[in-house]
Amino acid sequence: MDDPYYETRRAVVRQISRDRTAVGLDSVQLDPFASSVSDQHCQEMAGRGYLSHWNLPGLLPHQRYHLAGGRDHVQENLSRATIISHRPAPIPTSPTEILPHLLRAHARLMDEQPPLDGHRKNILDPAHTHVGIGFAVVGGEFTLAQLFVNRYAQLQELPRQLPKGSIPVEGVMLRRDYGPYYCALFYEGEPRPQTPAELNQTYAYSDMEGEICGEVPPWKMQFDPGRGRFYLSVPIQERGPGYYHLLLWARDRVRSIPYRLSADEFG
Repeated sequence: MDDPYYETRRAVVRQISRDRTAVGLDSVQLDPFASSVSDQHCQEMAGRGYLSHWNLPGLLPHQRYHLAGGRDHVQENLSRATIISHRPAPIPTSPTEILPHLLRAHARLMDEQPPLDGHRKNILDPAHTHVGIGFAVVGGEFTLAQLFVNRYAQLQELPRQLPKGSIPVEGVMLRRDYGPYYCALFYEGEPRPQTPAELNQTYAYSDMEGEICGEVPPWKMQFDPGRGRFYLSVPIQERGPGYYHLLLWARDRVRSIPYRLSADEFG
């Protein structure tokens, strides 16, 4: 691997998987692409002295991930530590020396107690399949990002610009007995750049707070359960300039989902 921290990230993912399997959940796999996206956000946060799910241009985790080329649903955990020292570099950055900092940061997230346990709930979300581990050290600033990924389908290329009328969505499910059952297009508006001071005042986020401007129920989808292929067309009610976010829900027990076409009717 070209990443000198690959084994370090894998060690963190092994701990995450141990925490998940301890409560009966599936383990997760390391996602190098999500790690790279998270590294960039961590570098900006550590370099500018803030902690936020938004970045300086005002983009949220799913927006940064999708603009970089990702097509999965993602949810982010963040942690930050500041070391006050007379030394210019008080936090060691070699792969072996940074690992204890990463594991301690993860342990702090797992130690959360209700009702302030959103990070722990994210770690133990049954839907997650992969996770990216991003981090950065700038002087005495240390930042960690866990970008959890829900990977259930492989989509064909989606348009980067909003088309007129509708968006064709086509792909294949990656798990047997899983199928899509709802799709929605959210209008999120234009991002608002913020200063580090403003970002330090932000808190939790959601990727479903936008206005729904298009949706497709399962009886308007085409799905071949034998091959896992699906096709749907999302109607667009354009709301203006800004970001539009497409979400596709999937679940198991696919035979009980009321699709429009049966397997032998699918082209």
